[in-house]
Amino acid sequence: MIHCSKTWKWGAIALSVWATWGATAFFSSAARAAEETVEIKNAWNEGRYSVLQEVFVSYVEQREREILARTQTRSTFDWRVEAGALRADGVRPLKLKAARVMIRLQSADADVGYYDSGNPLRGDELMKDVFAKLLKSEFVAELKDGKIVKVDGCEAFSAALPNGESDDEKYFVELIRSVATEQNIAQIFDPIAYPTPAKAVGVGERWTTETNFTLPVVGEKKLVLDCELKALNKREPKANVAAGATLDLDLTAGASATIKIEIDGKYNLTDGVANDFNERATVNFALPRKNKAGEEILVKAIGVIRNKLTVDKR
Repeated sequence: MIHCSKTWKWGAIALSVWATWGATAFFSSAARAAEETVEIKNAWNEGRYSVLQEVFVSYVEQREREILARTQTRSTFDWRVEAGALRADGVRPLKLKAARVMIRLQSADADVGYYDSGNPLRGDELMKDVFAKLLKSEFVAELKDGKIVKVDGCEAFSAALPNGESDDEKYFVELIRSVATEQNIAQIFDPIAYPTPAKAVGVGERWTTETNFTLPVVGEKKLVLDCELKALNKREPKANVAAGATLDLDLTAGASATIKIEIDGKYNLTDGVANDFNERATVNFALPRKNKAGEEILVKAIGVIRNKLTVDKR
């Protein structure tokens, strides 16, 4: 009985010491983790990259429960990017060549257009000619402080395209031309820079960023993102950044819109670039219309834009 009592006593002491040491170690480790900060940058170091951009756009217009219009666009842009050496002026040139472009248009759930440079057996001679010119073209984007400041090659590509004869051909040519505009090329890289902090941050830390941009009809606007470092994976190493914003817009002719933006980006801390980046924008419209009787009615519409970007270093 005495032996058991001593055993229990020493066991309790050992357990107490272990618990005290374990708690101290745990809180010390937690304090170190809380104090640890990392720099998140849109670095794009010298080398070759594969950039896959998948864009989904859905637009539904309705009054009460009646669907008035519904369209969808799915696009895939597969780019090969060669990042050059950093120049003395702080600019890094990025050379882009399209490896594949796919565009699918749907209206009321029916295909109205499907174009894929990876399927040479489908499409007429005009499509094959346009895609051949796109795949042979090279675009050069200049990156400074994580953002695109200049894009070259778009005008030359646009001038090389045929005009098309029928309305469908002209629409197709303009659609492909819009893929390789300066704004669209910049949009491949700019969203990655939107949530990046100006200084090193720790897990759970929040910050805001401001970006000026121009919207058709609306004009100059400012995007203010609320950002947070959600998690840090030391093994890979990667930093998971979440960001969001809401914009209220007054459009022309009494129309208005509210845009909700959600971003989830995983930044590779070795290369600096986000190699898994998801952006979602939900737009709620209020659109004044006239019905067949000429009466003013209010039509509601919702647009959803999903942009997924995957970057792999080769």
